[in-house]
Formats: sequence, C-alpha cells, structure tokens
Amino acid sequence: MTGLPSTDTKAVPVHDPAKPAGASPEPTPAVSYEGALERVQRVLAWYNEQILSEARTAVPDEARVKRLKAERQACVADQRALEDADDAEVSRIAAAYDARFRELTEP
Repeated sequence: MTGLPSTDTKAVPVHDPAKPAGASPEPTPAVSYEGALERVQRVLAWYNEQILSEARTAVPDEARVKRLKAERQACVADQRALEDADDAEVSRIAAAYDARFRELTEP
C-alpha cells in the first residue's frame, strides 16, 4: 500500500510499526509502561479526531475513513500488547509512537 500524493490535504501516512519515520535504530532509554501507554493513546486520539472530522464533512471520504480505522485498530493492538511487554518492547513501542505522532502532526 502506498501513501497518497502530498497534494492531498487529507492524506494519511501509511504506518509501518516496524519502521516508523524518525525512529532511531539506536537503543532508546527505558520508558515506563505508563509513558508508552500515553504515547499510544496520543496517536489513538489523533485517529479518533480525524475519523470524527471526516465523518462530519458533507461527503466523507470512505476510503480515508477505512484507512484511519485500520490504523486506529493497529494502535489498539499495540496498546493491548503493552500489557504483556517486557522493558525492551515497551521502549520500542514508545519510540515507534513518538515517531508516529511526529509523522502525523508535522508538516
């Protein structure tokens, strides 16, 4: 799946949790479960806002809504994975979601 052209103001970057944009290959400092959970929830909130905003348009872009919902579901799965994650996985998820949030919100 490829991302939409940059001229589309409603474009949603395609999320690859294994290779988030801006994530460093260097080991990250330890992050608490709560810290990682906050990062995932921040991205979930972004998706929820985008889904609601699209739904309120005169003619919602159903393909965009479908992509947003799929990405949101991936976040929910990562949120659940945090419950059983070891310290390294918690740190990896936190770093991925920091990068994902930047990817979604920076121009």
